[in-house]
Amino acid sequence: MGGRRFFFIIKRKVRYEVSPHAVKSVWTLIKTKTVDGIRILTVVFAGLLISLGAFFYHATAAPDDVQEEIKRGIYQFRQENFDEALEILSAARQSYPDNPLAAYYLGLTYKRMEDYVNARKELEASLEMTPKIKGALIELIDVLYRLGQLEDAKKWIRVAETEGIRPAQAAFLKGLTLLKDEQYDEAIESFRNAKGLDETLAQPSNYHIGIAYLKQQKFDKARQAFDQIVSISPDTDIAAYANKYIEAIDRKAEGQRPFHFSARFAFEYDDNVVLKPGNTSLVSEVGEESDTREVYDFTTDYTLREQNSPWSLKSGYGLRFSKQNDLGRYDYLTNAILLQPSWGSGRLMSSLPARYTHNIVDGKNYVQSVSVSSVNNYLVTPSHMAQAGVTYQYDDYMRPPYGEESRTGNEFTGTLAWYWFFLNNQGFLNLRYSAGKDWTHGNNWENFGNRFSLGWLVPFWKRFKASANAEFYTQEYDHTHSFFFQQRRDKTYSLSSLLSYEFLKNTELQFQYTYINSQSNVSIYDYSRHVLSSAVQYKF
Repeated sequence: MGGRRFFFIIKRKVRYEVSPHAVKSVWTLIKTKTVDGIRILTVVFAGLLISLGAFFYHATAAPDDVQEEIKRGIYQFRQENFDEALEILSAARQSYPDNPLAAYYLGLTYKRMEDYVNARKELEASLEMTPKIKGALIELIDVLYRLGQLEDAKKWIRVAETEGIRPAQAAFLKGLTLLKDEQYDEAIESFRNAKGLDETLAQPSNYHIGIAYLKQQKFDKARQAFDQIVSISPDTDIAAYANKYIEAIDRKAEGQRPFHFSARFAFEYDDNVVLKPGNTSLVSEVGEESDTREVYDFTTDYTLREQNSPWSLKSGYGLRFSKQNDLGRYDYLTNAILLQPSWGSGRLMSSLPARYTHNIVDGKNYVQSVSVSSVNNYLVTPSHMAQAGVTYQYDDYMRPPYGEESRTGNEFTGTLAWYWFFLNNQGFLNLRYSAGKDWTHGNNWENFGNRFSLGWLVPFWKRFKASANAEFYTQEYDHTHSFFFQQRRDKTYSLSSLLSYEFLKNTELQFQYTYINSQSNVSIYDYSRHVLSSAVQYKF
C-alpha cells in the first residue's frame, strides 16, 4: 500500500483520511504470530482512534473550505467581475450542490449578466434548500417579471405575501407585474402599498402610477403623479423622466382640447408675384414683378368627441388675406370651411375631411373649390407610420375663360406616405408620393401629374425647431396646346425651409424661405420664384 492514502466519502461530501503508517503497523502486527490476541486488539483499537480523529478533523475543516470558496465567488461578484464569479460559483455548485448560498449567488451572477433563464433555475434551486435565503424569493420574482412569465411571478408573489418576506419590495414587484399584465387599477393599488411601507420607494412608485394612468388615458391623474416626483426631488434622473412625461401630457391635452385658435401675421418679399417667365420677350408688357406684402391668417376649429369613443367630428374655419404694397393688384382673400369626421382604434386612424374654399382676387371672385378626402394612418411601430389617402376635388374658376383656357373641372389624387418619428416623437422625417389626374373643360389644362416630396422637422432646443421640404412635380398634358401647337410638359422643383422660435408660450417667431423653379417645353410657363418671409404666430 506504500504511500497511498484511503479516502472515505459520506453523504455530505465530507472527506476524511486514514494514516498510511497506522494501516501498515496494524497489518504488520497481524502477520506477526508472536503477538498475542490482547496486543492485537489494543493496536487495532488505537488505529481506529487515529482514524476517527482524522475523520473528525476533516469533517470540521471541510465546511470552512466550502465557505472560503463561496466567499471568493461572492467577492468577485461584488467587484462586478462577473466572468470570474461565474467560474468560481459554478464550480462550487458542482462540488456542493446542496449549498443554498452557492446557488443564490450564482443566480444573482446570471441575473447581472442578463441570462435570466439560468438565473431563474439557480434562484428556484436555492429556495428548495435549507436554510432558505429570503432574498432569493424577491430576486426570483424580478427575474420572472423580466422574462415576461407573469403568472409564475404572481405565484411567487403570493408566497412572499403569505410568508411576509420583504413586503415593500414584494408590493412594488407586484405592481410592476400587474402593470405589465395591463391590470392598471390593481397595479396602482400595489404601488401605493409599496410606498406606504417604504418611503424610499415613493419616487419609483409614483412614476409607475403615472405610467398606469397614462395607459388608462387619465392624463390629469398621471400629471399629478409625475408632479409629485418633481416636487420631492427635482434634481434626480427619475424627475427628469417625469418632466418629459409632463411635457408630453401637456401637448396631448392641448391636442385634445376641443377648441383651437391660431393667428399669424407675416411680412413677405416675393421676387416674382406675377410668375413672369424667364424668357421676357414673350411678355414684354409685364412690368415690375417683385413686391412686398402683408399676409394675415386666422384659423379656428372645434372638435366634438366623447370619452372612450373612437369617433370625433371636427368643424373649422380659416381666413387668409394678402395685401400687395406696390403692385396695386393681386390682393387676395380666402375663406375656407372644414368638416372632418374621424375614427380611430388601436394603430389605425381614419378621417374623411370635406372642405370648401372660396378665393377672391382684386375684389372679384376667382375660384371656388370643393374637396372630399379619405386619409388613413396606420402606426406600424411606435416610431413609424404609414399613410394612404385619396382626394376628389372640383374647381370652379368663376371668371370667363378664353377659348380652351378654362381650368374648371375635376381632379382625383391618390397619396402614399411614410413617417419616421424620432426624439420622443418631437421630430420626424416624411416621404410622400402622389399621383393626380385633372379633367378640365378646356383642353389646354387636362394633365396627369406625379409629385415626390421629402420633408423633415427637427427640434434643436426646447423652443427652437427647423423644418424643410423638397418637392419634384411632373405634369404631362393630354392635348396639343391651342396657342403654342405642342403638347405641354412641365417639371417643377421647389424647396422651402422654416426656422421657428417660441419666445413666449404658444407664440412663435418664424423665418421662412421658399424657392420654386418651373421648367416647361412651352417657354411662357417657365419661371423661377424666391419668397422670403418673417412672421409671428400665436396658437391656442
